[in-house]
Amino acid sequence: MAMPPAKPREGSAFADDVRQSAEDAGVSALANGLDSCFRALAKAAGAQEITVPALIARSTLESAGYFESFPGPLVGETADGHCLSPATCYHWYAQQKGAVIEESASWTCCALCGRKEVESGPGRLETFRMREVILAGSETWVREQRQEWMARIVAFAESLLLAPTLVPASDPFFERGEARGRKLLQQLKQLKYELRVPLYTPETTLAISSFNLHENFFARRFNLHRVDGTWASTGCIAFGLERWALALSAKLGIDQARRLAGLECT
Repeated sequence: MAMPPAKPREGSAFADDVRQSAEDAGVSALANGLDSCFRALAKAAGAQEITVPALIARSTLESAGYFESFPGPLVGETADGHCLSPATCYHWYAQQKGAVIEESASWTCCALCGRKEVESGPGRLETFRMREVILAGSETWVREQRQEWMARIVAFAESLLLAPTLVPASDPFFERGEARGRKLLQQLKQLKYELRVPLYTPETTLAISSFNLHENFFARRFNLHRVDGTWASTGCIAFGLERWALALSAKLGIDQARRLAGLECT
């Protein structure tokens, strides 16, 4: 019989507990199982799976305007100008640069990512794995697909007893200079939603997925057009694998969580 999860400590000790839990072999195995679930959901929805390299070129992040929003140091930067990507979808943009999107479609990939964020707290790890579904095509199609994915993942989280809530959000690194305008647009146009779940207590919630509309921002940066010559619209659905595993193990205990996740993924 699985032991119930222990009552968490408070303050910085609680943050340390979460960080150590994320490095636990059981949580890592659970994250792998959850990734299989998200991969299966993506493929069932018609997404094409692609492989991505371990590192991304700094020049790709410059093209994406990443440093305009987050000028801090990169994680794992090498002498030849490569690093861990802050998000998996940047790899897709690097591969698709200059492409014509012939019809609306989706892709999925997973990568080890790294961020030195301005905020700290439970679940904010410097390195983490992220599965994404990237959407590209017409603005209407991308928006509709995001809506379908929100419903799909809420239902999946509920099947795992995680008590999910969808909330409008903005990226925490949009705090500097012109990037503040992008944060305001995110909020006003509801371009970003987060799926949040309780972590040990109802008052402490953790964002485990995000559902993002990029409009034509990245298409302009990477020269992505539709067949009719207009800019493509893009969006992405992101799954923080360690965060999902942490939330599930905190809710159920690691043994029960692994059994339940395995059952749901078959």
